[in-house]
Amino acid sequence: MLRLMRKHARNWLMKVVLGIIIIVFVFYFGSMRGRQITETIAEVDGSLIARADFRSEYQNLLDLYRQRYGNNLTDSLIEKLNLKQQAFERLINRAVILSKANELKLDVSNEELRASILSHPAFQRNGVFDNKTYQWVLRSQRLTPEDFEAIQRRALKIEKLERLIKESAKVSDKEIRDIYDSQNRKINVNFIKITTDMVAVKEPSKEVLEEYLKEHSEAFRTPQKAKIEYIEFRGDSFADIESISDEEITQYYEYHESDFEDNGTIKPLPEVRDIIISRLKSTHGMDTAFDEATAAHDTIYQEENFEEYAKEKGLKIQTAGFSRGVPLTGQLAGLQDLSEYVLGLKAGDMGRVFSDDNGYYLFRVVSLEPSYTPKLEEITDKVRKSYTASESIKLSREKSENILDRLKTGTDMAKLSRDEGLKLSETGMFLPVPDIPKIGYSQELKEALLTISEKKPLPDNVFLVNGDYIIVKFKEAGTLDEKQWEKEKDLLKKYLLSLKEEQYFLSWLEGAKREMADKKRLKILKKPEDL
Repeated sequence: MLRLMRKHARNWLMKVVLGIIIIVFVFYFGSMRGRQITETIAEVDGSLIARADFRSEYQNLLDLYRQRYGNNLTDSLIEKLNLKQQAFERLINRAVILSKANELKLDVSNEELRASILSHPAFQRNGVFDNKTYQWVLRSQRLTPEDFEAIQRRALKIEKLERLIKESAKVSDKEIRDIYDSQNRKINVNFIKITTDMVAVKEPSKEVLEEYLKEHSEAFRTPQKAKIEYIEFRGDSFADIESISDEEITQYYEYHESDFEDNGTIKPLPEVRDIIISRLKSTHGMDTAFDEATAAHDTIYQEENFEEYAKEKGLKIQTAGFSRGVPLTGQLAGLQDLSEYVLGLKAGDMGRVFSDDNGYYLFRVVSLEPSYTPKLEEITDKVRKSYTASESIKLSREKSENILDRLKTGTDMAKLSRDEGLKLSETGMFLPVPDIPKIGYSQELKEALLTISEKKPLPDNVFLVNGDYIIVKFKEAGTLDEKQWEKEKDLLKKYLLSLKEEQYFLSWLEGAKREMADKKRLKILKKPEDL
């Protein structure tokens, strides 16, 4: 069957971005494309993980988040997501699980492999496996059927071990009831809000501002900047419209109908034909554009004739400037990692070839401006404003913590608020959720509300919500609906069991990694932040 699935594939010219985004198995379990021999970053039972594997995994993650966040995926968000650490851990985890599966002699039969491929939605049309779709999807990911089947077999083996381990997880009736109570118990709390305007901040001296600037210099640092010249090799500039057949246009339209939806209605092919031709032009011309760009790069690099080459070939030189930590905009917005790469070069350096969905880019660094922290005289008002805001929050917290300490000693909350000239409020009955009535959004406070009760009315801490400090005290709780409990307990049991299975598996995985590391079966040779 596997052999039959590979036969009779059409030699499509189309190399377009999939509407399916990325095949789940290729994304999660990695690619088996010809691996270049590069530096080894880890070793698991003699199996080497190369830097090239890491870069591929990192790019897969980046592509996934780019599809999810679109233009909102900034350099700052990428840093917060810690994609390097994610990619590194995924590689190590898969290698460890696979090694343990082999150790237990788990295997995947041809029948199991065939069934998983036949049932995969990405390879189906109208709910039925379609060989043309199978071949097209693999080709668009630059995979042969043999490569993909090897990836899939490895994925299924890993799934088998994961399933076996998760089956050991159990959940008790008491755990289910406790979860239900915490999710459905309405409470009413009293609260006092301490705002920053309730505290007076002493006017800072020059010496105080100097010290503040010194301690918080990074917050005032002017970022490193760069200016580049670049030449663009667009795919559609190298495409031949005559090479695009009517059949290929129709096939693209069928696979990307959702792209042409307007108010729930799919536009007919004639209306979007020019758009499709434009996309296919770019796709067809990308290979030629790549050849032109790499040839130009090699020539310019050797002869150092950036301007002369552009003039000779009739190419337009464009300029762009950017700063470290600031997302690229405009034409270069799709060039991931360009900022960090350029800022690591020197003025006059020729960079490597970069690409996006539209073409390839050659660039040369024109100038670099180093990062620096301005002197106090240049930013006095900015520093004073930051200091005052910081000091206000600090004093507000101290005042709030003092009030909470007094409440913990038994001081009446109503009397205390009157004595201090503060307003005592209450939320009214509500389910403990992050968006707390009359207070605001706070995940931390929500978690604390789940722990307070008539016996323990006060949480351990005060909470910063929307710039104000909040002191809360339990007032009363509502009653639970026992009939609703009977309706929901089975569903809740399934949900809780699913969570415990995941926790159980992750605990097993961490233990397996520690054991293998102790026995030198797992060797980490590079840290993710160094890659």
